[in-house]
Amino acid sequence: MRNQKSYICEKLGRTLNFLPDKVGFCCSAAEGTGIEYIAGNLLNIKKITNAENKYIKMLKFGEIPKECFGCIDYKEKTYKNLFEFLFSKSKPFLVNEIIVNHFKQCDCNCIYCAQKIIWGKDAGQNYELLPIIKELYKKKAIDKNNLKVEFQGGNVSVLKEFEALLREFLLNGCTKFSILTNGIKYLHVIEEITKHNNINLHINISLDSGTPETFEKIKRVNAFEKVVNNIKEYLLKTNAMITLKYIIIKDTNDNKTEVESFLNIVKELKFIKSICFDIDYRDIMLDKNTKFKIPAHYYELIEQAEHFCRENNINCTTVEYAKQYMKKNKQLQNSQ
Repeated sequence: MRNQKSYICEKLGRTLNFLPDKVGFCCSAAEGTGIEYIAGNLLNIKKITNAENKYIKMLKFGEIPKECFGCIDYKEKTYKNLFEFLFSKSKPFLVNEIIVNHFKQCDCNCIYCAQKIIWGKDAGQNYELLPIIKELYKKKAIDKNNLKVEFQGGNVSVLKEFEALLREFLLNGCTKFSILTNGIKYLHVIEEITKHNNINLHINISLDSGTPETFEKIKRVNAFEKVVNNIKEYLLKTNAMITLKYIIIKDTNDNKTEVESFLNIVKELKFIKSICFDIDYRDIMLDKNTKFKIPAHYYELIEQAEHFCRENNINCTTVEYAKQYMKKNKQLQNSQ
């Protein structure tokens, strides 16, 4: 067993990521594990479990599937002895994370948007998810006590079945939700559902700027004041946890003045307790053959934000993939 490397991924057998043309088994939208899904067909759970078991077995025997290259979620697994290695069984298929990602419509046109690059500029919603979710509950394939639902997209404000999906999950006892949105349209249903004290709702809004001019340059819509006002409404009328996101884009918002303006907005909003930084998807994930050398001032911008957050008792994070990329990039630069 000393020479046998083995890996494990907690997402497999636990996560379903509904995409326009496939059902993924992890949080990766384009390249991760999954099977093709054709609109109108029943979801074949046996086909899903068979495919997942194939990936689980590959990892167990030290083979990393090509779909998993570069992923940070699979970990090395150590077994006590050969008996445990050979006879340990995977946990039964039971979903505790659902990612609603089957639609790509949006009401803005961000310059960094990966959806149009991956799925095409005309990508929309190929199927309704609600009947599939009902079927999963009927077949008892969902872990009701531990389910977390994340709405990605696209933008939920243009997803026609958003409220119906939300109510279906609530009806079946789900209390943990995460919603990614641009914040342009105020979602009144959030007021309603957060009246339930046991609802744990996280809203992630990509503001990406501190001024209307930069916002419009990035989002290609004139809606900065509207988004800021909607954030104020969420803070006033709901108990949702709100994270403001800042995606660093070269030659656009990658300067101290813009970050300072963003942080001033955070301070003005008073009850924001979490901000998050990321790096333009096109630079660090889209073409893995071209290694983007992260400029030194990117690190300085994040340090600027972290210093602000320490002084104002705000949680400051960097998206895990970007964080790992920055760490490796810095180590590489230091070794040269």
